[in-house]
Amino acid sequence: MKVSKFLQGDIPSFLLGAFYGRYEFTKDNKFIYTYSAYRNWTKVYNNQELCEKSKISFLEQLNDICKPYSYWFKGNKSFPKTDIVFALENDLNLTKENFFNRLNRKIISSDFIYENSFTEQKKMFIRGFSELRGSMDRNRHLFTMDYVKNSQQETKRVRLLIDNLNVPVYVVNYNFREFQPDYRAGIKRETQLRFNIFWYATNIGFINEYRVAAFKANFHYNSIRKDGFVTYFECTQPLESDSTTFENRLAYYTHNVFDKKLTKEDLLKFHDMIGKTTQDIEKFKRDLSIVNYVRYFTPDICVCCCDDYDITKRTHIDPRTGRPYFEIHHMISVGKIKELDDVDNLAKICPACHASLGRGSADERIQKECIKKIFKHKPNILNFCQSYFDEKDFEKLTDLVWKSLK
Repeated sequence: MKVSKFLQGDIPSFLLGAFYGRYEFTKDNKFIYTYSAYRNWTKVYNNQELCEKSKISFLEQLNDICKPYSYWFKGNKSFPKTDIVFALENDLNLTKENFFNRLNRKIISSDFIYENSFTEQKKMFIRGFSELRGSMDRNRHLFTMDYVKNSQQETKRVRLLIDNLNVPVYVVNYNFREFQPDYRAGIKRETQLRFNIFWYATNIGFINEYRVAAFKANFHYNSIRKDGFVTYFECTQPLESDSTTFENRLAYYTHNVFDKKLTKEDLLKFHDMIGKTTQDIEKFKRDLSIVNYVRYFTPDICVCCCDDYDITKRTHIDPRTGRPYFEIHHMISVGKIKELDDVDNLAKICPACHASLGRGSADERIQKECIKKIFKHKPNILNFCQSYFDEKDFEKLTDLVWKSLK
């Protein structure tokens, strides 16, 4: 399949999840591929015969799941370290960053992402994201996936799972590479995204017979339910817990640790600070929305007019907090698929500036100047918009954001 068709066509959610979880480019840049490269888990479930047998049945299952796109095939020398591969011909000559930007836009524009219920399409996306590469941690009861660092948008993946795919925040564990002792000692490690394995086995299920056998052998659950090619287990579910810690860990990591040049002392300091943030959140008695995170945990300045006005002249003091009142503006508004609730898509601005950024509420020139000022003061918002629209030209990007105003 050509990548142009993949990005424009009606693609099964399993395939979207597979590429969102992991993709690689061939050395000549001619193909973009996702793959499975599982081995016999000698420390978890040592059965080489079943492992080899399951590769054949797994290949057949993948082609059945992804109909009419039955293009999964056995790995070869063109796709190193792979057992099963789905390849896209890179007819658009995309870079890794271009591909991720367009894939991300395609996913968040898909109707199934915004269904309220936990639909089969959502489960299929999660299976594609997870089962091609996940492994079992029998000691911590986790289903783990290494996070391959393809893009600066890496942490967007886990946000999508929680915000749009109905994965409960209390079943997700995010093991940051920078906070692992091996990493601080100079040993290269990947960040790991980890699901509670009992939640996964009960609600998502396994499609690979080798993983089914490994789960039975290690966790001793034999009460199963078959639904076509999916095997579900009836497991004791994890208790719901306060998600504050995880939400704040992820937000703090994204903006203070990820992709920063930090010393070992910095990492130790941040590791300690992460554990203290719950108290700060409780002090403000906030809910867990991204909007309120931006409202309470970013500086009290209008990122649009801060160079031109004293904030005390532009807003009032909020009696609930004793701080200046601000409104939160979505830089990119997508009418069909909801506003994009991402911390990097939110601008903290005064009521006057917010009023001027409504569609048709001010002259085009004035609105575009406001957009440019926000880009100037918030590089993370600029990067987010560049990624979403896959557009680096500043004037063209400003025009695209202006056209998206609601």
